[in-house]
Amino acid sequence: MSRFRLSGSWWWAVLILAADFLSKRWVLANEEALRARIEIFGEFLRFIYVRNPGSAMGLFPVGRITLIAVSSLAVVFLVYLYRTTEPALRVRRAAMAMILGGALGNLYDRIFYQGLVVDFIDVGIGTSRFYTFNVADMGVSVGGALLFLCLLLDGRRKHDQEPAAE
Repeated sequence: MSRFRLSGSWWWAVLILAADFLSKRWVLANEEALRARIEIFGEFLRFIYVRNPGSAMGLFPVGRITLIAVSSLAVVFLVYLYRTTEPALRVRRAAMAMILGGALGNLYDRIFYQGLVVDFIDVGIGTSRFYTFNVADMGVSVGGALLFLCLLLDGRRKHDQEPAAE
């Protein structure tokens, strides 16, 4: 039986989970100040305290138990995919670890904060704003985009290596 070792790309999951956890604790400690909004980079980037009951971008408010179950299944599936992916595919494994770290960060909130995820990063110009998000969401988004690119490039490589039909 092999032992679980925290090496290689797993550190991305740990880094994102820790950054998410610490940033959300900072937000909760400064909840009153953040209710009014704090401008970080003018009006473009600001921090504001929001509790999100739904999934991605506040969509699909299906309930706490459903979101915990789906998130838990996603975590198990990501660990399985990571463990069955060749170690040489480091970028792909790093992408999966980023998604895993983000999924764990939001899962923690869903379990321990009555199903409400702490969001606080607000980006936009004037009234054109993106959905408020957190560090875990960034991990899932960046990891997802990176994984998509890896799969896309691998597919193109395989297609280019196939012999041409005569």
